[in-house]
Amino acid sequence: MSKEKGKEQKILKAQITYLDNSGFAVKTSGHFLIFDCWNMKATQGKKGLMGGAVDPAELAGENVVVFVSHAHGDHYSTGIFKWAGYIPNIRYIVSDDVRAPKEAYALKPHEAYDIDGIHIRTLRSTDEGVAFLVEVDGLHIYHAGDLNWWHWEGEDPRWNAKMGDDYKREIDRLAKEKIDIAFVPVDPRLERDQLRGIAYFMETVDAKMVIPMHYGRDATSAAHALEGAHIRHAGRVISPMQRGQTIGFE
Repeated sequence: MSKEKGKEQKILKAQITYLDNSGFAVKTSGHFLIFDCWNMKATQGKKGLMGGAVDPAELAGENVVVFVSHAHGDHYSTGIFKWAGYIPNIRYIVSDDVRAPKEAYALKPHEAYDIDGIHIRTLRSTDEGVAFLVEVDGLHIYHAGDLNWWHWEGEDPRWNAKMGDDYKREIDRLAKEKIDIAFVPVDPRLERDQLRGIAYFMETVDAKMVIPMHYGRDATSAAHALEGAHIRHAGRVISPMQRGQTIGFE
């Protein structure tokens, strides 16, 4: 590692940009990963990633891998498949509930894949589709999709109890993993129960950086809940991001 003026210079291993809801772009040393991109329009008069959207022309020279956890409209748009006309080196890794071109890799829960030097494992979502654990360029990245502890006020207690059991069973599969970057739902619609999923994740999984997601446009509410919570390793949880915001992972 190089030094400058007697100080150690930090090297970024990844750059992470928030797209919307559960959508993120992650640039590593050799790949450009896109997770659950559904919003095709940039915000605030900005273009491309600065506006929280993907401009395929910007990525024409990148090694792009697009992940889709499931077919819900707040995680997926058919517009992502048009990017193949602009990006020569692009691959699609989708849950098997997504209607995709035959060139895409369709994944089921609890399977492992090696695709062009990228190792991918899937978990079963507690809603639809899959969650991803991706090993790429020396990084371990977890994206939950809709795998969350969905505990709804007023729901049948038996349903809520089963949801908790199902969530814990899946997250326990990660207990021995050392994850660098994790994207985990914090949904304000769950009100006082919105942190159940991330709290259990932090208790169970060794993750260096945890990034909340699935709060839509309500980052303020999600941030307020996290600030007042007593969660293990809370210092590893990043404050909910705004569209187009980019942070680094060292």
